[in-house]
Amino acid sequence: MSDEYNVIANFKVYVENPSKIQEVKDKIGSMAKVYKFVEEDVGFGIKVLRSFLMFKDSEGGIDQMEEKLRSIDGVSETQLEDVSRI
Repeated sequence: MSDEYNVIANFKVYVENPSKIQEVKDKIGSMAKVYKFVEEDVGFGIKVLRSFLMFKDSEGGIDQMEEKLRSIDGVSETQLEDVSRI
């Protein structure tokens, strides 16, 4: 991993339409450095995309990313699960 990234955040991203999950992944990938994605079925056709994203340790970076994730078409909700130093 690059020295420029020193924080990893795990976001739960709720995708309204499972057929759009790749589109959401692509959009997230254009916004942040992705460590990995894990798809989970919640039920009732709802999928959660656990997005492990890497950041530089800077003030407000996590909040800004959560705002960007919420703005993606097809994302109904986001939730920060965990933040760790790497």
